[in-house]
Amino acid sequence: MASIYKKQNSPFWFIQFIDADGTRRNKSTGLRADDPGETVKARALRAQLEAKELNRDAGEISGGGWDTWVPQYLERHCESPRTLERYLDAWKWLAFWLQEKRYNSPRAITYRNALEYIDWRTSYKKKTGKTVGRNTAILELKTLALLMGEAVRLGHAEANPLLSLKLKRDKASKKPELTNAEIIKIREALKTEPEWMQIAFDISLHTGCRLRETRIPFNCIDFLENKITFPTPKGGEDRAFSVPMPSALRPLMKRVLKKKQKFTVDFPFQPSRRWQQFFIKIKKTHLCFHCLRVTYVNRLRRAGVPREAAMRLVNHSSELIHQIYQRDRVEDVAQWRDAVRFPA
Repeated sequence: MASIYKKQNSPFWFIQFIDADGTRRNKSTGLRADDPGETVKARALRAQLEAKELNRDAGEISGGGWDTWVPQYLERHCESPRTLERYLDAWKWLAFWLQEKRYNSPRAITYRNALEYIDWRTSYKKKTGKTVGRNTAILELKTLALLMGEAVRLGHAEANPLLSLKLKRDKASKKPELTNAEIIKIREALKTEPEWMQIAFDISLHTGCRLRETRIPFNCIDFLENKITFPTPKGGEDRAFSVPMPSALRPLMKRVLKKKQKFTVDFPFQPSRRWQQFFIKIKKTHLCFHCLRVTYVNRLRRAGVPREAAMRLVNHSSELIHQIYQRDRVEDVAQWRDAVRFPA
């Protein structure tokens, strides 16, 4: 399996993979390990080489073998490295399944055998002993449906049997809102964790931004106009937005600025994973970093901030998405307990 790794005293990611002739190769990617954008590209490269390794035998079969066109199509189809990484990761597992089942050509795919993928994927145990959920398997199967559409266009299949999957996903559990007690406990526990986690927590707590968005370039922090600009939020640079700098963040930003670093935080490899391990460590497994966003949205609502202003502060363009973050409590409506009165 292809893998990326770091070498001591080198700023770049290195990659290990098995070449087409079966030789194990190790080389530099030329992509910096301290840059999240280039780290995404390195991981996408790993996923691409891994998929090729798993699907090499199937790719040698004539008549539209998958490996002869799938990686190139995904590179054309995906606009950003992060999207490409997600598709290639899905393709890695699909390629593994296709090879195991000997579905060497798109013509071998039927609706029935595609449904078998869900059971195969959700029962497959990784080295850690963990499996994935049904929703992950369905999302990966949708990638196969996308690929089947391209196979039809290329003449590798007569029709796309996965054009309309109509598979019901499991209801995702709602991310909870943090209580004051939980915030205090997390702050205390973070004192013994790396500084980047403490900074990311405070930035997200006071702005509701996502984990990746806490890495703010210092040229996007304006102390004169008292505002913060998020240059690369979810959705890409086209959705860049600015917010007033919360008063509670101003001292933190000035303190970090004195370090003369380019960004507010420098992420390690897989920062989300580091947070997951942190919540396991403090025995709060029901929480995740995104709970900070849920908390901020709900506290804006309880503070009486108009919905339009709240959506602007957290960069929500859809009222439906914004509504998903709402967590209603009995206390929120207690003031109206006697709003309706009837004659005795």
